[in-house]
Amino acid sequence: MLLLFSYLPLFWLLGGLPVQQWDEARTGLNGLNIWTYNDWIVLRHIEKPDLWNSKPPLWPWLLAFSFKALGATELGLRLPAAVAGLATVLLVYRAGSRWLGGPWAGFVAGMVLLTSQGYVHYHVTRSGDFDALLTLWTTAGALNWLAYLRTGRQRWAWAAGGAFALALLTKGIAGLLFAPGLLLATYLTHSARRLRRASPWLAISLVVLVGVIWYSGRELAAPGYLLNGVWKYEVAGPATEQMEGHYHPFGWYISEMSKQKFAIWLLAALLGGLLGRWLPAGSRNWWLVRYVGTVALTFLLVISIVQTKLSWYDAPVYPLLALLAAAGLGWVGKALESHLQAPLTRGIRIAGILLLVALPYVAQLQHIRDMDTHRLERPQLQYGRHLREQVRQMPHVQQYILATDGSFNDSPAFYAAAARFQYGHEVTRADVWSMNKGRPGLIVMACGAKAYRPWMKHFTTEILVRSDSCLTFMLMRYR
Repeated sequence: MLLLFSYLPLFWLLGGLPVQQWDEARTGLNGLNIWTYNDWIVLRHIEKPDLWNSKPPLWPWLLAFSFKALGATELGLRLPAAVAGLATVLLVYRAGSRWLGGPWAGFVAGMVLLTSQGYVHYHVTRSGDFDALLTLWTTAGALNWLAYLRTGRQRWAWAAGGAFALALLTKGIAGLLFAPGLLLATYLTHSARRLRRASPWLAISLVVLVGVIWYSGRELAAPGYLLNGVWKYEVAGPATEQMEGHYHPFGWYISEMSKQKFAIWLLAALLGGLLGRWLPAGSRNWWLVRYVGTVALTFLLVISIVQTKLSWYDAPVYPLLALLAAAGLGWVGKALESHLQAPLTRGIRIAGILLLVALPYVAQLQHIRDMDTHRLERPQLQYGRHLREQVRQMPHVQQYILATDGSFNDSPAFYAAAARFQYGHEVTRADVWSMNKGRPGLIVMACGAKAYRPWMKHFTTEILVRSDSCLTFMLMRYR
C-alpha cells in the first residue's frame, strides 16, 4: 500500500518543470559533460573544471548513467532523485515496523515522510540535485548505527560505515554532519561500551579512507581543487560566511518547519521525542525515540550554527522526524484505546490511519500541482520545450545559435549540451553582447523577448518555429 501511495508524491509530473537554473542545471551539466569529455574524475561546467560545485562525483555519475538510459531530459535528470526518495521511504517504513511495533507504524512513518513538504519538494526528491541521495545514505547510516548500538553485531557497524562513505561521496562534508549526533546518542543510550570494539573504528576508517582516496585523487587530476573548490565553497565559506546572500537567523530551520515544511506533523514529532523520558528503558520504542531525537536535534543545531543557510540543508532530518511523529501518533492511539477501555478493531485502526493521512496527502499533491503550474512563467527556462518542438517540426535543422538574454542561468547551457548529446546538434551559445557570432543564413533559437529582439533589431528574420515565448528564426540580412 505504501508503494501505491508513494507514486504520486514522488513521480507524478516529475518531468513537467523545465530544468531549473542554479544547482539543478549545473549538476545536470556535470553529468552530461562526463560523456562529452569522457572524464569521470574532473567534473566540468561548460568547458572548464567545476570548482564552484566541488562535491564528489557519485551523484553526477548516476546522472550520467540515467542520461544514457533515458536521454538528456527532465525525467532523466530527476528520476534518480525520485528513486532515492522511494528507497528512503521504504527504509523509514522498515525502521518504523521494526522499532515502533509493526507494519502499520511503519506505514504511518512512511506517509508522514511522503507528506512532508520539506522533503518532497524542489531540490530534494523533485529535482536533479544531490540531497535526495544524500538523505538516503544518511538515513541508512543512522539506522544501521542504531542497530549496532542495540545488538553489538559487527555487520551493522560496517553497514553504517559503508552508508556514510557513500554519503561522503555524494555531498562531501555534508554527508558527515550526523557524526556529532551519533556520538551523543551513543552516550545517551548508554552504549559507549560498543566503542571499545574494533568494528566501529574500522568502519570509521573506511569512511576516512574513501575520503582520502577521492580528494587526493581529484587534486592530483587537476591541482587547485582542494583549496579553490572544496575549502572555499564546501568548508570554510559556508561555515564562516553568508555566501551569496543566504543569511537567515539561528532558528530559521525550525521556523520554516513550523510554518510549512513539517507543520502538520511537528506536534506529533515533539510528542514522540518527549516519550523517550518515560518509555521503559531498553524497549525498542525507547531506543528509537531517544536515539533518533538526539541525532535530529543535534543535526539541526549543527546546520543552524553554519552561517550559510539554504532551505534544503535540513533534508536529512525529515526521515528521522517522520519516525518521531509516528511514535507520537502511536502513543495517541494507545491513549485513545485506554480512554475507551476497549481495543480498537483492525478495521477501525486502518480507517483511522487513512483518515489521518488523507488531508496531508491531498495537500501535498496540491503543492506539487502548484509548482507545475508555474513551469511556463520564465522564458529563459523554456529552451528544452522549444527544442523538442523544433526537432518535431524541423528535424533537418542540425546547426544553430542558442541565444540567451545574458542573465546568469545554466538552464539554457544544459539544454544546449542536451541537444548535442541527444541529437548530435552543433549548438553555439550567444547572448545579447555577442551577436557578432551571427551572420545572414544562420539559424537562431531564442526564448523571451529580451533574447530575440536584439537579433531582430540588427537583422531581418524569417520565423521557422514558434512555441510559447520561444522562436527559431533564420537571419536574412543586416538592417
